[in-house]
Amino acid sequence: MTETASTTALIPRLHLFELLDQDWYPRTLRELGTDYLYTVSEKTGAYDAATDILARGLRASETPELLDLGSGGTGPLPRLCRLLKSKHGLEPHVVLSDLYPTVQGAQRAREHGVDYLERPVDATRVPPDLRGMRTLFSAMHHLRPEQVRQVLADAQERNVPFAAFEVMRRTPAGVLGMLPVPLMVWLFTPFIRPLTPLRLLLTYVVPVAPLASLWDGLVSALRAHRPEELRAMTASLAREGYTWEVGELRKPGRPTVTYVLGLPDRTTR
Repeated sequence: MTETASTTALIPRLHLFELLDQDWYPRTLRELGTDYLYTVSEKTGAYDAATDILARGLRASETPELLDLGSGGTGPLPRLCRLLKSKHGLEPHVVLSDLYPTVQGAQRAREHGVDYLERPVDATRVPPDLRGMRTLFSAMHHLRPEQVRQVLADAQERNVPFAAFEVMRRTPAGVLGMLPVPLMVWLFTPFIRPLTPLRLLLTYVVPVAPLASLWDGLVSALRAHRPEELRAMTASLAREGYTWEVGELRKPGRPTVTYVLGLPDRTTR
């Protein structure tokens, strides 16, 4: 059922704290969360619908490079790269980055044949040496509205393609949909590698991982930017030579994906 504007307006955006955003959060606990998020994305194909949007951005790019911001424990790009190759014949050079890079994320990226920067990269201050199309997956909700606008404006200023994707939704259904997260953590943990005794202890004996993921999931839903809010941001940036698009992607059996796509017009250069 489609959420009406009056229904979604009942939930104001609350920028509460997420554990994974905190620099004091222990690395071991951080990797419990990021490894879970990677495994869910890889096993369920939650972002498979993003493949065609990515292909559009890559074809508008001057280089085959793709810079992912806020990659955490690797994210969905390794899986999406396989789909890009099989569906579109595209093989981008992928570089993953994060404000808090993880050891497991770097190791997993190498196993998939993609690069992972082990230095911190702030999505709101992308170093000039990092080139190519920019992407964010499940990362926009970590940013306040003015930070999201800053990220969009910088991509437009650099004249590089940009795509951001979110499955979090700030709706009653989106918030309630986070309640089964502890069960999801218990179900998906056996698929996480490496499956260490500490991970098992902090998941099934002392439920730190399920409860931390539940908190971050609820906060993420309350932080999510609605499509109409994102359209207002992109409309404020409108200029000739760069086109913004905001929409929603739906695929049977998968969550709805909100996306923002920015494309430079190469004919104006």
